[in-house]
Amino acid sequence: MKKILFALALSVLTCVPAHGFSDLGHKMVAAIAWQQLTPFAKQNVQRILGVGEMQFVNASVWADQIKGNESFNYLKPMHYVNMPKGAKLYERKRDCRKDKCVVQAIETFSQVLTSNKEKNKKLALRMVIHLLGDIHQPLHAGLREDRGGNWYEINYQGKDVSLHKFWDHHLVKRLQLDWRDVSELNIPNMKVDLAKPKIWAQESHQIAVDIVYNVKENGQISDEYLLVADQVIKRRILQGGWRLAMWLNKLW
Repeated sequence: MKKILFALALSVLTCVPAHGFSDLGHKMVAAIAWQQLTPFAKQNVQRILGVGEMQFVNASVWADQIKGNESFNYLKPMHYVNMPKGAKLYERKRDCRKDKCVVQAIETFSQVLTSNKEKNKKLALRMVIHLLGDIHQPLHAGLREDRGGNWYEINYQGKDVSLHKFWDHHLVKRLQLDWRDVSELNIPNMKVDLAKPKIWAQESHQIAVDIVYNVKENGQISDEYLLVADQVIKRRILQGGWRLAMWLNKLW
């Protein structure tokens, strides 16, 4: 296991109606992971989802696409985790009511994938792929009081936007890349360990607390803030993709 070299901090969230990492960010995470799957893991993935990279990439956005379907409402709390601002560690009883949060959801759906029963494996794999992206978006491990930045408005390029949407959508868009161009997402000497979902959530929470909220509510995003945020989002997408591959490789 390699030690993670990550000098930029960690996150903040709660009830998030917004989509983590937007479609583009999720597809980037999946595309990075696809390149690093072992042949056996890829075989299992394709047995469940169908053959080819596009099946895997499209699976990464399914969990957001079905949010308007009431029959899937039970999945909504699983996209995020609530943690107190001063928390350094994830506490299951405190932060994950009835085990309905992103941390426990990844564990639960992963158990479905390794079970002997074929039922629900497609849904479980779609969720694991998606939630590995969500948990690496800092505002999907944040504060209850502003619903993970959804009730915290800032000004970007002359327009008012929620802090959550800025981190979900605008920062990813600033990369000016298609999901097929993930090879251009490169941070020299960056190393990532696998760790566990609770560690990923703790990282994201600390990033949110230490970095994401370094803009005043209703304030203007500064160039200095953008320089840091651009690097954070790039790093989290890479980490999410590499860890998704490592996670699935370990499962199979």
